[in-house]
Amino acid sequence: MRNFITPAEEVLIKQDKLELAINFRSSIINAVTEEYLPEVSKILGIPFDSFFHDWNYDRNTGILLLDNSQSDHRENMDYSFKSNLFSLIENVGSSYYKKPASLKVVKFTQNICAIESKEVLLPLERLVYEKGNVELLLHQAWEIKKGYWRNKGQFEGLFNRLIEDMFIMWDYKNNRNHLVFIFNKLYTMK
Repeated sequence: MRNFITPAEEVLIKQDKLELAINFRSSIINAVTEEYLPEVSKILGIPFDSFFHDWNYDRNTGILLLDNSQSDHRENMDYSFKSNLFSLIENVGSSYYKKPASLKVVKFTQNICAIESKEVLLPLERLVYEKGNVELLLHQAWEIKKGYWRNKGQFEGLFNRLIEDMFIMWDYKNNRNHLVFIFNKLYTMK
């Protein structure tokens, strides 16, 4: 999604209240999701269990992810490449959160790569979620995403693609996240 920032969010951002804008958007999207998810499932004939979202306020882009937990879709990719990708995710991520118990590429095309990580929360993070302090977790998620952006060049080298955008969607209830790379239409030169 592009050009998603609302006038209310623009005001908050101009007043240097980005965290408040993020919390505002998350509250609205989460409320709308409760009605949206069953309707989309009905229209598409696919039972979606979860709905995730992430936003890049600097680029004015966002992503929505509908999840069907019954789907066991796996992308067929070169073992060596997948192993290098997972190692890089673990190395970069280890500075910011717990090493995942498992990683799975759920989508890989010329435009996108989406990886699901399971069992990524520390006991303290689970407790924070259970106590309902989602705002603190949103702040942490923002910091983690910034860490991935700082390592963007490593991922571009591995993919041999320029990364246009990057999103991380968290499923605190089920202790997992989805890391999504959106590729530019240009390739890098190795």
